[in-house]
Amino acid sequence: MPITNVGSKFFTESTSLTTTSLTTVYTVPPNYSAIVKLFIASNTDSSNRNITISWYHADDTNTHTIIGNHAVTGNTFESFIDANLPLYLHSGDILYATAATANVFEITVSVEEYYDPNRG
Repeated sequence: MPITNVGSKFFTESTSLTTTSLTTVYTVPPNYSAIVKLFIASNTDSSNRNITISWYHADDTNTHTIIGNHAVTGNTFESFIDANLPLYLHSGDILYATAATANVFEITVSVEEYYDPNRG
């Protein structure tokens, strides 16, 4: 169980999807649990482009699709995870994004991490 009374770490990271390969967006560090509070995919191209969002669950060693081959309107963004619908992750879990077209998506995630000594 996370130790919430010793504080948590908040941060925001961005990743450019420069290929059409599976790209790591965020990995939960050892001995931590995390709440993903925001996951935005920004399409910087003028055309509609497709994206797939998935996550690796370290407990069962499977990758699960959150949304597959989803069209994001040109020059807009979509939020797939937010404070009203957060994603709870544990040590070793990984968030991925895969763009159907390279060099058009910027991914931004905001995460809160909690020390969780029972998670290796």
